[in-house]
Amino acid sequence: MFALLRSIINAGADLDQHRRRYVVNTNVYALVVIFVSLPYPFVYLYLHVDIDPILLAGGLIFTSIYSTVIFLNYLKAHTLAKILFFLTVVVQLFILSILFGKDAGLEQFFYAAFVGIFFVVDRYQKILIIPALAILMIEYLLIQYIQAHTTPFVPVEPDTAQIVRYLTGGAVYFTLGAQCMYFYWGNLRGEIALEKARSQSENLLLNILPKPIAEELKRTGVVEPVEHDSVTVVFTDFVGFTASSESRNPADLLRDLDDCFSAFDAIIDKYGLEKLKTIGDAYMFAGGVPQDLEDNAAKCVQAAHEIIQYVEARREQNPRFWKIRVGMHTGRLVAGVIGRKKFIYDVWGDTVNTASRLEAAGEPGRINTSTQTHALIQKKFVCTYRGDIPVKGKGPLPMYFVDGAKTQ
Repeated sequence: MFALLRSIINAGADLDQHRRRYVVNTNVYALVVIFVSLPYPFVYLYLHVDIDPILLAGGLIFTSIYSTVIFLNYLKAHTLAKILFFLTVVVQLFILSILFGKDAGLEQFFYAAFVGIFFVVDRYQKILIIPALAILMIEYLLIQYIQAHTTPFVPVEPDTAQIVRYLTGGAVYFTLGAQCMYFYWGNLRGEIALEKARSQSENLLLNILPKPIAEELKRTGVVEPVEHDSVTVVFTDFVGFTASSESRNPADLLRDLDDCFSAFDAIIDKYGLEKLKTIGDAYMFAGGVPQDLEDNAAKCVQAAHEIIQYVEARREQNPRFWKIRVGMHTGRLVAGVIGRKKFIYDVWGDTVNTASRLEAAGEPGRINTSTQTHALIQKKFVCTYRGDIPVKGKGPLPMYFVDGAKTQ
């Protein structure tokens, strides 16, 4: 029974989420009108109201028309279904209100009809709303005028009229209550879905941008570039990745790379550092952006050590696994957001270029640093001076390998 009812309610509702809701609404309203209309002929018979059999047959005709509305939705003729539904309601209300007069109170159904328009007309058919409301208003005023100047075509006793009025009032309030309840639960579901979508979009934005930058972007719509005096930029690069990519299964290769970068993400999060981007098999992060970070050079060294240890652990399981080089440099740079459709938080300046050169000039399994970074970490870490190493575009640069933390 419930499966049949569900299939009737969802007849022709295989559309996008917005239009689907209004098709379902139309089907539900058609069923509600059928449900509300069916008892009236039996009530009239029970109360011995003198009604022509043709009028009783008319109730069945209207019921069949409302059933046709659902069938038209099933055939995907949604606009035609709504027009037929509206015209049937207009004609039925007019006929019944004139036949039974004001005492029966059947014009109360106009209240439900006014509200119902907004539940069945979707945004693609919004041009129908104003004409529909105008027609209902004119019809309601016309019925009031006719009732005031004519006698009912089907006279009923006062007691009978009162019972019919009670029945009509109950039916109207039932319909209005169902409409309001449906609106309430639909609105509640919409709020929950909107909140979920907002949370997902914010989480997605935080995956792309640092939290302070994301907040500024949401608040102002733009992110002003900021110059930072002391930022440590770190580059890592896998040795042998390009060669292995030519012989290994691509899916396995990317799975290993994803595992490594996910582990790197967790490591730098632990030290309050900021991931900037990945370029192929290269991983770039920094300490001191977007907000200043005390002792950022030392924290970058600690994170780099853990990254190397993670890669070495993978190599113990698989000797053919890649090795990794790490290079870092501390200095001034500019940080900001670029892009309109695809945002990216990035850093620019000679500090970035120098850190990249230090990584390229390093050795697998070692952290290669500049003089500037060495000056900031030498009290905490043991370093080995390598001498002045020629660097493309910059000439000889003094470099240091970080051997490990000093014992207290």
